[in-house]
Amino acid sequence: MRKLAALVAVLTAFLVMAAPAGAATVFKDHFHGKIAEAGWEQDTATTSTFVTVEASSNETFLDVFQAHLDAQGNFTGAVDTTADVTSGFSLSIAKAYGSAHLSGSGLAAQQCTFDSNGDLIGCTATTMAVDVHWTATDALQHGVSNDHFSGDGFSFSDHFNGAFRDAAASGTVGGVSVDPSSQEFGDLGRTNSSSISRCLGKNC
Repeated sequence: MRKLAALVAVLTAFLVMAAPAGAATVFKDHFHGKIAEAGWEQDTATTSTFVTVEASSNETFLDVFQAHLDAQGNFTGAVDTTADVTSGFSLSIAKAYGSAHLSGSGLAAQQCTFDSNGDLIGCTATTMAVDVHWTATDALQHGVSNDHFSGDGFSFSDHFNGAFRDAAASGTVGGVSVDPSSQEFGDLGRTNSSSISRCLGKNC
């Protein structure tokens, strides 16, 4: 979730700066609870596949992005399959965040195809399944952070207070088998985080 929080901050800033001229805009976001996340990268001569799972008790996000390459390694197109659901899955996280299990099937999803320029060709409705187990690999780590950025009528503030354990994760996501050998990150924990962004004046 820490990586996701950074991405959300960037996207929030973009959305605020893209608001209609003269509008005063405020975005607020808050999350509190237990989480499990992991990401993997698998490469072959003709594909690069990136798999991400972000799960909490009330929401699960799945993403399987597969880039296609020619014999010279040039990008020729991609397929991205994503699900962002608030029901239809089960997440259990053990005491002290020692292990976790996420499962679900028939989850509403969207599959989008992109051409060699990265331009969207089109999207279709589909479904995804997930079955992933996490096992903690180190001790619980606690962290607190407070950040503030501002400039040209825009300000962004966030607060994070949480505890995490690095974890090895394996299973299947959207039909793709994943294991710790291709894992880029993985952790279990809890977080209490909030953010607020404001845009005032003619830049909004």
